[in-house]
This record gives sequence, C-alpha cells and structure tokens, in this order.
Amino acid sequence: MEKPDTLPSPPSSRPPASHSNWPMARIKPYWDLLAVVLVALAAAPLAWLSPGTLFIVPHPGSFDDNWVLDTGFKASRGIWFGRDVAFPYGPLFEWLSTAPARAMGLSMGAIYATWKNTSLLWFTLLLLYFTLRLLIPEQPAWKRFLLLLLLPVFWTPWDGRTVFAIFLFALFLRGWYAVREWRIKPTPLGCAAAFLCALAFLYSADTGVYAIAAWIITLLGVAWEGRRDRLILRRYAAALSAFAVLSVILVFAINVVMARVFNFRFWKSSLALVSVHRWNEPAQMSDVGKLQLLAALVVGSIILLLRRSVSDDDKPSIAARTGFLLAAFLFAVATMQTGLVRSDSQHILFAIFPMVFFAGVVLFSFRSHLASAVAALAVVGCSLLFTQPAAMFRPGSILFRMDQLQHPFTSCPSGYREFDRACFPAEFAGLAHTVSDYLQQHSTLGDSVVIFPYQYMFGMASGHNVASGVLQSFLAGGPYLSQLDIEGMQQATTPAGLYFPAGPLSVSIDEVSNFTRTPDVWFWIFRHYRSDQQLATGVVGLLKDESRAARISMLPRPLLTPAQTYAIPERSAEVDLGNPAWPVAGGDFLRLRLNVRYPVTWKLRKPESLQLEITHADGSRELKAFVIEPNLSTDVWFYPWSEADLTSYFDADEGHWRTNQRPAITQLRLLFTPLDWVSEKPQSVTVESADAVIFSLGH
Repeated sequence: MEKPDTLPSPPSSRPPASHSNWPMARIKPYWDLLAVVLVALAAAPLAWLSPGTLFIVPHPGSFDDNWVLDTGFKASRGIWFGRDVAFPYGPLFEWLSTAPARAMGLSMGAIYATWKNTSLLWFTLLLLYFTLRLLIPEQPAWKRFLLLLLLPVFWTPWDGRTVFAIFLFALFLRGWYAVREWRIKPTPLGCAAAFLCALAFLYSADTGVYAIAAWIITLLGVAWEGRRDRLILRRYAAALSAFAVLSVILVFAINVVMARVFNFRFWKSSLALVSVHRWNEPAQMSDVGKLQLLAALVVGSIILLLRRSVSDDDKPSIAARTGFLLAAFLFAVATMQTGLVRSDSQHILFAIFPMVFFAGVVLFSFRSHLASAVAALAVVGCSLLFTQPAAMFRPGSILFRMDQLQHPFTSCPSGYREFDRACFPAEFAGLAHTVSDYLQQHSTLGDSVVIFPYQYMFGMASGHNVASGVLQSFLAGGPYLSQLDIEGMQQATTPAGLYFPAGPLSVSIDEVSNFTRTPDVWFWIFRHYRSDQQLATGVVGLLKDESRAARISMLPRPLLTPAQTYAIPERSAEVDLGNPAWPVAGGDFLRLRLNVRYPVTWKLRKPESLQLEITHADGSRELKAFVIEPNLSTDVWFYPWSEADLTSYFDADEGHWRTNQRPAITQLRLLFTPLDWVSEKPQSVTVESADAVIFSLGH
C-alpha cells in the first residue's frame, strides 16, 4: 500500500523546458481542447453568424416544439422547473438551455435557433472534455481530440443528461481511487459527491438518479479491485457517512429554495416523474433498435474484457484497471434501462451512449502505437457506419449550415409566413395569429391561460403563461401528478383557454387518447370552462365559467359486469368481460376500475400494451388503448365514440352534448399484447367495477 498523502515525484530524466519554448510546452498537452472549439463553431447559430437570418420551421407543433418553447417562455417570466412547475428536467437545465435565447431577446425564432446547439452543446462538450481528461490523461492529445470530434457528431445525446452522469461517474471513480491510495481524505470526497448529486437533481431527475448510481457503482468497482485490503473499509465508510449527512442537509436546503423547509414537493414530483415514465410511456422497440442495443452491449463487453486481459506495464492507466472496467460495465448496463422502456431512436441513443463512450475510452487507452492506430480506424469506421439519427448533429447538417450561411433566409420562402422571428407554414402562422388575438382579447397581460392537452407553444404566441402544475398535462400520470397539475391551474388567474380535441393538431401519444391518459385533468377543465367559439379546425376557445362546477352532476350506472380476477396465462391474451347492461337512456363515458398485477420484475422491464375492445349494437368495433400503473387499483375512463365529439361537452347548453348517434355497447374485451421482447407479462387482471357514467348540467 502506498504511503498516505504521498505523490510520485516527476522523473529525473525529463529535461527542463527552455525559456523560449516554455509556454508551448505548457499548452501542448491541452491542444485537444481545440476539438471543443471546432465543434462549437460548426454548430454556432446562423442568427449569430448572419444577423437577420430567420429560422425555418417546416413541421411545427410536435411534442418537443411545445415544451421547448414553453421552457424558454417560462424562464423569461421567472417560472422555474421544480419550484413553480414539475418537469423531468430541473431549473439548472431550464436556465442553461434558455440563456442564449433570453440574451438575444426572447422570441420563438431565437429559441429554435439556439436551444440545442449553443449552451447545451457547450456544456456537453466541456463535460466530454473533462471526462476524457479524467479517464485517459496520460494518452496523447490526438486521441482525445479524435474522440471529441466523433462523439458529438455521431453519438452524443443532445440534452446533456447522460454526459453529465458519465462525467460524475469519472469524477467519483477518481475520488474513490484517491481515497483508497490515501491521496485525499474520505470526508471531503463524500461532501463533494453529495453536492454534485444535488446539482444533478437540479439538472434533471434522471441525472440525479444516475449520479447516485454512479457514486455507488464506482465504490463497488474500486472496493472489488482492492478487496484484499480490509483496513481501507473504514475510509469508504467515512466517505459514505459524509455523503449521507450532507445529502440530508442539502435536501432541506433545496426545500427552502423551492418552497419551505419541510415541503418536499421538488423531490416528490421529481421521483414521481421518474417512476411514472416506465408505465406511462412505454414504446415498442424496433428490430433496428434491438440490434443496436444488443450490439452495443456485446461489443462493449468484449472490448472491456479485452482490456482487462492486456496490461501495458506494471502501473496501468485508470482505463485499464479492474475497478474502472467493472464499474463501467455495471454503469453502462444500468443506463440501458432508458432504451428498454421508451424504445424510440432517441432513447436508444441515450441507452447505448455510455457503453459506446467507455468502449472508445478503452480502445484509446493502449500505449502501443499499432493498437492506437487500429483503435482509431475502428472508432472512425463504426461512427461512419452506425451514426445515430438522434445524435447532437450529423455531418449532413454541417453542409446544410454552410449553404444557409451563404444564402441566408432574411424573409420567409414561398408557402411560409413569419411569426415571432420564425418562418412557419402559412396556415400554421395564421392559426398562431388567430389564437393569439383570441387569448389577448379575453385575458389581461398578467393572466395565465389553460391549454389541453399539450399545445403550450400557443401560450407563448399570445404572451401568456400556461397555467399548470406539470409542464404538459400528458405527463401527469397517476393521482399525485394529476392533482399537482390541477393545483397549478387552480392557483393561477386563467379567464380563457384552448382545447385541442383529437385531430391533426392533437395527436394521441402511443395511440392512447389524451382524455384516457389524463382524465382527472380533462374533467377539471370540463367543470370550470365552457366553449366560446371554434377558432379553427381542431382548436376551440374556452372561457372560464365557475358556475359549471356547482351545476355539473355525475351519475354512475353499474353495468353488472362480474367483479372478479382473471388469470393471464399467455403473453398475448384476451379477457372477455361479457355483455354489459348498457343503460337504455345511454351513457356519456365508460369507467372501469382495474388492477393489473405484474411480478416485481416489471420494474426492470416494461408493461404490456393494454387495449379495450368495444363492440356496439350496430356491429361496429373499436380498440381503445390505455395505460395503468401496475399493481394499483385505478379508474380507467373511456369515451366510447369519436374523441372529436368530446368538444361538445364544453357547450353551455347540455342539449348540444349528445348530437351524434351513439349505438349502445354490447360487449367488452380486454386485450393484452407484448410491445416487444422486453415487455413483462401480467399475472392477472382484477375487474373491480364497470360503470356507464352520465353527466348533466343543472340550472
């Protein structure tokens, strides 16, 4: 064991640098930082390089468009994630991602042009640089330079969450090694780790969870490497104790900043958003995604094992040590959970990036010139062959930016109209003007507005904050988040709002209707707002009407469906609920109280796809997808007819609620279908009750 607090002396054979080349000698080991500068310059906003350039938005209105624009608008109004509204990202991310647009003078065009390729990119690039300096500091600068060029262009996730977690992993690993080798004391390490984990939670809830995982996993790796040294266990325990004590203090300190000392809303909402993600938004994994995930796992594991079997000298670099290789494997496997649940291309990239990063570090950790050359060719080849569409930016975008720099858009092209310093399709820009005029006409400057389900960009278009407790109501899954979202609407002054029924501007997420996904939020708006006018196809203006809450009554009528538990024997299964006693007078909604039971392993996988097949008296059938929290009795609401007809319930005249023909429901069946190979089969489903629910509007 090395002596405490002893650093190795520099080799005596190194000649002293002459006075003339001393600055260059100091700078030479850090020229890899040039890669950060080059990538940042290549991604610089065109509005900075060519003032007056307008940003072209060919497909506006996506989920990301809405929360990105609303994030910038809320930050400009002093409304912060975690304190004023819940979101998977935290206030640190909100401030960082919106700072350039706010500095330019906030507009939609400024946000579109800067939110991904300025401060977020710089933050990610610097974290990558410092992480490589931590893991392969002894390697020539050209290796880090090449990785710093390849990773952002071909692999790196755009939002910084994953890279932040990897940086903390490297920092914690170096810290545990320093404690084991008596180079630093354990208490400062534990305190620093607690502070950094708190910062990670302020960046995003996911990053905070992975930061704590990195703290524990790196300890396991270093402890396993030095498992024969029993005396060091006390130092590990001291660092863990310091971490725990300061973490508790920081929890209360953040409480004070966010609300009150004993108000844990920030932590409860953050953890709720992390846990709800697994059952509220599972998505099917494509064959390509499956191949990418398994290939990254297999190839990365082989590279880590290969590095373990090859030793350069008696004192290997940190990237060749057993503790790092074990911890890197465990951490990379843990982060793959993201891709198992939400298995689109973006989340697959989030999932495989840690393994790709660690594999690149290991390949460039060999001292042999031949091994380094082979590794460089392999890394470049894999990056060119397997570039990810969700990476920070791709080679094609550089050519596009060069063309735009030579021929900037200072006016909107044909078919587009300018709105708030961005060029939108003419029809969408006209809608933005119409909606903005309506909201400004029916609310004052300091008022907020209500929007359902997620088209929050129209709040910014009108200069009004969207009142909510959860940014975008489709995230408010489960009773806690739903009530939090409603409280945000209750506490704000919201004289007007917008409702987007099912249609081209209100796409269902994963085929689950916005009503079925968050019925509590929909019913609250239904009880407090009435429709005023249709502003455009698929857009309805709402005005607040508090009298509705007292006048609307709900009458459930049992369907006499047997209350029983049905076993689910196969991965694909059907449960026939029989022929419901649908009221002769009809019903407005169908409500099932269900409890779908899964084994505990669902927390490492994801639930199956759930659907209700509804058969009507006229012989027509339709499938209604839904999501439900596993192992919890939950009311699941369905509108058994066309979702677009839900708009009529906001009418002030109840006689207009049921204008279309509604054939009675004659049969109900539950369908259980695996999304992919990761889906966990439920053990059983308990049908506790089934009702037809009728609403009426009294005088």
